Amino acid sequence: MGGEITRAGILFCCSFALAVAPASAEPVPALEILWRAGTDGELEWRSFDTTGKLVISQRISDSPTGGTGGPFARRAPLGSLWKLFVYQWLIEQRHPAPDYVCTGARGKRGSLARKHLEEEAYCCDSGQSIGREQALVRSCGLFFEPRRLGISPEAWRTFWEARPGVRDAAPWLADLDAMKPETIASSASILRALEAAPARTREEAANTLLARLFAASAPGQEASLLIRGMGGRLRIKTFSWHLPGQPARRYGGGAGWLIDGRPVWFAGEGTGQQIMARHGTRLAEALTETLPPGSGPGTPGCVRVNFFARYPFEVEQPGGKPAQEGILQGRFVARFQSGVSIPFTSSGELSLSRPNGQARIEGRFGLDDYVARVIDREADAKQTEAARALSVVIRSYLLNEAVKQGNCLVIDDSSRKQRVSIHPPSQNARAVTGFTTGLVLRGAQVGYHSTTQSKNRMAWTDAAAASRNGETWDVILRKAFPKSDLAAMNDLAGIVCRRFTEAETWLASRTPRWHRVLYQHLPGFDEPSALPDICLLSHGTPFSEQDRGRIHVRGLRSLEDRITLAHEYLHLGLRHHPSSHDEKLIERWARKLVNEDMP
Repeated sequence: MGGEITRAGILFCCSFALAVAPASAEPVPALEILWRAGTDGELEWRSFDTTGKLVISQRISDSPTGGTGGPFARRAPLGSLWKLFVYQWLIEQRHPAPDYVCTGARGKRGSLARKHLEEEAYCCDSGQSIGREQALVRSCGLFFEPRRLGISPEAWRTFWEARPGVRDAAPWLADLDAMKPETIASSASILRALEAAPARTREEAANTLLARLFAASAPGQEASLLIRGMGGRLRIKTFSWHLPGQPARRYGGGAGWLIDGRPVWFAGEGTGQQIMARHGTRLAEALTETLPPGSGPGTPGCVRVNFFARYPFEVEQPGGKPAQEGILQGRFVARFQSGVSIPFTSSGELSLSRPNGQARIEGRFGLDDYVARVIDREADAKQTEAARALSVVIRSYLLNEAVKQGNCLVIDDSSRKQRVSIHPPSQNARAVTGFTTGLVLRGAQVGYHSTTQSKNRMAWTDAAAASRNGETWDVILRKAFPKSDLAAMNDLAGIVCRRFTEAETWLASRTPRWHRVLYQHLPGFDEPSALPDICLLSHGTPFSEQDRGRIHVRGLRSLEDRITLAHEYLHLGLRHHPSSHDEKLIERWARKLVNEDMP
């Protein structure tokens, strides 16, 4: 993928990007940070010296065609950020991305063999393979090499030039030859390139980048201080290269998005990992200023809660009139046979039914909304560090214990599970939950108790005491769960596939009949070229990997387990059709297939 950018429009028309730059001995800040400050279109630019002193702090207007000076003139190598742009293109174009198979030095000699082995060190051991998400997490450039993937320069240019701001502010992004570490671009144009990603693609990339951040962290080193200060609100790809014409001078940092979708870039002298290790606290302090409590959309998802699952009750309107079945809007009172009454309000998130004549309230919430409601019911959100730790445990417990139905997780409001507040979450609960959005514990099935700690169970009273004594949320978790790792919830790269042969056999026995029906009655269905590998999850939510044709499920014993497997298989079969995002349609067909209620 050698060669330099030669398009005159990139080299000479503006100050955003250059393929080459003369050697320069100009001083490099120990740390500089650039991010989109808000919806007003301005950029926030900060620079620090080696002592940590703030040297520059500016709000800069960012016009559609850019500006001059500062981040518009500061040029930096892309380093491994080019892999992030290829990753986004693969997602948005739904382009095939076969695993890269590591071959070692086979067929190569001398310097070529050494260089190849150095590059494969970021990928896998000889004879092993690596998929798309893990390749981004491990920064495997050999996977993303455009010629291997069959990406045409024309298709690449057409896609990126159609994205807002690319032609004016980041023209280098439309040139496939620029996807290499030595490409030089201004920090402002890199920010614009990050903003060019479609929202769905950015969300998928951000989930993988959160996993990347944890792959680079360990207690007391590298990214741990940055994670402590940012929680799950920063999703970045690190990069490392050298300054133009100075191969001995390392230069690195990271780039990606804040939880609300705004782009961020930072860099300094050293590798990306070194920058995070040295300046994690300073980075977190600066970026936290721009994120108000509870900011961002929260973790996507759907949680359905059966309220008051173990206690008979009735629902009335104020004044005693029985509430009508259906979606609840307004003020209501739940009256229990014990004599207790609980007033509550609903804005459409609660619904009432009376199966068998018994009142039943079901809530439907986003995942972080659910976690915040549990915190309000089970703990005290004002104990900030303890509540942050508890929010991770609650989210982990939910993913391990809830039943998956369609695209929703279903769980009872019960002391046997987790108690959930029927009231809207408090601002404090939203803030602590938003801080840890997307984070879980992996390695064991975890839980909590109000006063008693045991193996894989945190005591809230102990966590609150530790919080009052100044311990941070990550330290509290590490002490309570020494055998578990803090991880990204949607970390496809961190999940090992344990082949589930029983499920593969079951699926193979049913797909021939399914296909006859689906091809006739479900537009867009196209059976996978091969029966998918099915992987057994020890815990967590079932999912499918469309680019690798794999399905991850937790079992096959129950009817719901089989419906879940059919559901994920339909996702693979509809991978090239808009219906692949219609969860209600897919769930309805999955139930038809398993129950043999087919046309």
